[in-house]
Amino acid sequence: MSNNHDERAMLVLEKAVERAKDQLVKKKFFRPFLMILNNEGIIEIVENEVADNIKSYDLLGNMLKERILKEGVDVLVLAVDTLVPEKLSQDVSSSIRLHLEEKSQVDKIVSARFLYVPYELCKIGEGEVFVRLHAPIPLGFPAEYIVK
Repeated sequence: MSNNHDERAMLVLEKAVERAKDQLVKKKFFRPFLMILNNEGIIEIVENEVADNIKSYDLLGNMLKERILKEGVDVLVLAVDTLVPEKLSQDVSSSIRLHLEEKSQVDKIVSARFLYVPYELCKIGEGEVFVRLHAPIPLGFPAEYIVK
């Protein structure tokens, strides 16, 4: 994989983490969302209004499958506020889970990743809330969306 592909994926991952952090500061949680880097190099954000997080995430996944059939998707990141699985558990259980897939990895056996980014909500004095991120925990698997 070339550096350019690495840079494109990192850009989308960074933007997804920043978006999740902003929502965590404002609301103390975030709703599932999808970031797509299309073939023209434009990042799109897709959300829905479904109240249940599991249903919302599933709806985004279904929409993504249809989108990939119709249009070009270079990189995708599907983000959800979840717990770190017990087998990967650390001191902090809350995490931003990022499901990353890239068109450049389609020929690889391990072509997708979950990145669990553990976080803590912290307060400064009486008011301002900030998010403390911990080291990401990667988990590779075969792609689900961007496939041959």
